[in-house]
Amino acid sequence: TYYLGGKEIPFASKSELEKQIPTLRKRFIYAKDFAKASLEDILTPEKLGGGELFTADYFSNAILLNKGNLNFEALAMPWEAQLSTYRDAVTLDANGDSLPDILLAGNFFESNVEMGRYDGDFGTLLINKGNGKFASEVVRGLKLMGQARHVGKIAVGVVEANGKHPSGKEAYIIARNNDSARVVTFKKP
Repeated sequence: TYYLGGKEIPFASKSELEKQIPTLRKRFIYAKDFAKASLEDILTPEKLGGGELFTADYFSNAILLNKGNLNFEALAMPWEAQLSTYRDAVTLDANGDSLPDILLAGNFFESNVEMGRYDGDFGTLLINKGNGKFASEVVRGLKLMGQARHVGKIAVGVVEANGKHPSGKEAYIIARNNDSARVVTFKKP
């Protein structure tokens, strides 16, 4: 639920609620009647009393910075990293400054019609500026379309018996839902 003009109303639409509570079809034949109904009209006080109450007050995509001893600080990502959802991320040193940067993989298309698709990300790289500060940078030539589900580091070139790769090059493979995988490399300065 959410509040609009001091009135608590359900977040889900009439059709979404009817999928879960078919009896609503008979109680609210017309959408206008449903729209005028209070939460107590839609869900009986008995049903509301038996439910669990959950609240949410932080909606930003965030980085959890480990301060040690199971103490984490939530840092909101830059606004450019708030435009979609993210399913996976990998740390890397994209610019050669020895600070861990973050390559994000995301988007989600299976939302209900009312919410729409979360498709605002085309490949996001967060550059670590130090002291818990990150800046979003466009990766030249990267336009990652679709729903990225996983990103992982792979070695480029020959790998020696000891597991080292002499070229020192790394690449990142991005698995996309119902689409081909993409491989991304970074040229360090």
